[in-house]
Amino acid sequence: MMYVGTLISSVRQLVQFAEQFQRGMTGIERFFQVMDADVDIFDEPDARELKVNRGDINFENVGFSYSDDGKQVLSEINLSVKAGENVALVGPSGGGKTTICHLIPHFYDVKDGQILIDGKDINKITRSSLRANIGIVQQDVYLFNASIRDNILYGRPGATEEEVIEAAKRANIHNYIMSMPNSYDTVSYTHL
Repeated sequence: MMYVGTLISSVRQLVQFAEQFQRGMTGIERFFQVMDADVDIFDEPDARELKVNRGDINFENVGFSYSDDGKQVLSEINLSVKAGENVALVGPSGGGKTTICHLIPHFYDVKDGQILIDGKDINKITRSSLRANIGIVQQDVYLFNASIRDNILYGRPGATEEEVIEAAKRANIHNYIMSMPNSYDTVSYTHL
């Protein structure tokens, strides 16, 4: 019975390893598909760097459909968000809320109309400068098994220590971080 129990335990571990390996291979294959995908959006030859004065965002008669099915997702969207305003997009799943948010950093090209930041069409702005001026907060929060500092730096590699602390203060977590055993060097995965 003892030998059978040991054998069954070993077989279970082998099956679990095989399942974990298969999930990992699927993830790696998907990663390579994403990395090998052709880029659809390029900067226009006359695109300029974005210099944000205020940060007003305007959607003017924006229409959008995904290229793979052609189904109209957004139609004649007119929206004006002034600098400093908080706007909530509310609606059913599949209503276009996330799509609207993805259009601002130019992850997709609009089919109709235009999106303006401080009166400048985002099609006339370099993608790198546009995205450097936009902060995105995802619905799902992911923390890497790294220090709190490294997790904050993920959003802006190369930020100074002062900028990291300022970001934590703006997120209202600086005092909590300072109460940790190693403050910003605390491994976040185990504490947050």
